[in-house]
Amino acid sequence: MKVSGRGILISVIPGLMMLGLFYGLAFHMYLSLGGWPNSIGERGFPGTLVLHSRVTWKLCEFLALVTVFAAPIALIVCLFVRRWRIGAPYLAAYLVFSFACWGLMMLAPARFLNWWWD
Repeated sequence: MKVSGRGILISVIPGLMMLGLFYGLAFHMYLSLGGWPNSIGERGFPGTLVLHSRVTWKLCEFLALVTVFAAPIALIVCLFVRRWRIGAPYLAAYLVFSFACWGLMMLAPARFLNWWWD
């Protein structure tokens, strides 16, 4: 079974998008507010920052559900169904890279992470 570099690249794009939006939001927030937020929520945020926040949260929420529930089941099915085994390396790459990106997200400044999780 030959694994395609293009396939692996496509597999890691969701994690890269999540990571990019997350750190883009942190940068956007820091610049827009002149620092990290002092309270929970989006009260007093500029409209573009609120939109950026909501898009980032929805994408992270969706990818978390896919990564925790759907992708592992799909990987197990691919491992047991001979004709679908070609997809296993790509699903594995997706899973490994997604968890790595979640780990990298935890390196954000503590005040931003406090806001993010609340």
